[in-house]
Amino acid sequence: MILHIDTPIGKYKYKYVPIYLGFKPICKPIAKENLLLLKSVLDEHHLRFILLFGTLLGAVREHDFIAHDEDIDIVMMKEDMPAFLSLLFELRKHGFEVARYERRGFLSIIRKGEYIDFSFFQPYPGDKQLRYCCRDICKNQWLDDVIPYPFQGSEFLIPRNYIEYFEFYFGSNWQTPIQTNNYNQPSWVVRKEIAKQYVKVLLPEWLRERLQSRSDKPFLDKWIKRIYPS
Repeated sequence: MILHIDTPIGKYKYKYVPIYLGFKPICKPIAKENLLLLKSVLDEHHLRFILLFGTLLGAVREHDFIAHDEDIDIVMMKEDMPAFLSLLFELRKHGFEVARYERRGFLSIIRKGEYIDFSFFQPYPGDKQLRYCCRDICKNQWLDDVIPYPFQGSEFLIPRNYIEYFEFYFGSNWQTPIQTNNYNQPSWVVRKEIAKQYVKVLLPEWLRERLQSRSDKPFLDKWIKRIYPS
């Protein structure tokens, strides 16, 4: 299925890839190659990005990608999204192709079978101390107060107070590896997941975004309660 993204410098066409939980385990050598290549392009164009989610956890806890993870997680600010979309043509020259895209602030690129998720965080309505993307929330300080951290032979920006972030996002047992992705799902489950992804992308954009917003709300409410316990 061929889709397109309207970027500030023109229409970017891409082949949709139905990614789902349990899509594939990460291949560390290719993931490292992709991350360092991506960094070189973004650094050249002065686009700031942060390691977060499972990639940050692996960088701190294992000093490596987590073996049972399946992708690389990158965070950028929503205001930088147009500039990043303009770089898609340049990234294509380096072998990266868009796999999926959501206008609200989410995108995945693939190279050599390994994919990188981008979450573009924006101010959370009604609370200037927070930013959110899809169903995830972060305190501004985690995204603004960052430090360089050694990882995969280079340095990447991470939250200065990463322990507080880990305890918020993963819980107090964040130092204990826990595998949640199932990479040995029955074929009928895989077919079902792929079908669901295609159905979602075929919906009119306005309807898809409305349904996504509705399904995101319980997750956002959960994070808000964790930040502001009553």
